[in-house]
Amino acid sequence: MSHNNGNVWLPTTPTMYKDKAQQIADLLDLKGEDYSSPDNFFIQLANAWSGLLGIELTPSQCCAMMIVFKSCRIMNNPEHQDTADDLVGYSLIMTDLVKILEEHE
Repeated sequence: MSHNNGNVWLPTTPTMYKDKAQQIADLLDLKGEDYSSPDNFFIQLANAWSGLLGIELTPSQCCAMMIVFKSCRIMNNPEHQDTADDLVGYSLIMTDLVKILEEHE
């Protein structure tokens, strides 16, 4: 999967990151079929958390908080691939949320 070049781990193939991102994007599409699209989910999550906290949160803020949540998890267990994949997934979702915001401005 990767090799050590001194202190730096390098991918063994030039497309490794693209392949991984595509794999995670495909998984997000499948989950979207079961749970609704990520943008709809984060609108729901923002409404729920806003109600619980008594402050207005945006879907992007909620996604950013999930990225922080997963970042804390990976700090405690850096070998956990699923958490690393989740971070990529939330970053992809954030990219979509930003595009949606830009389209509505």
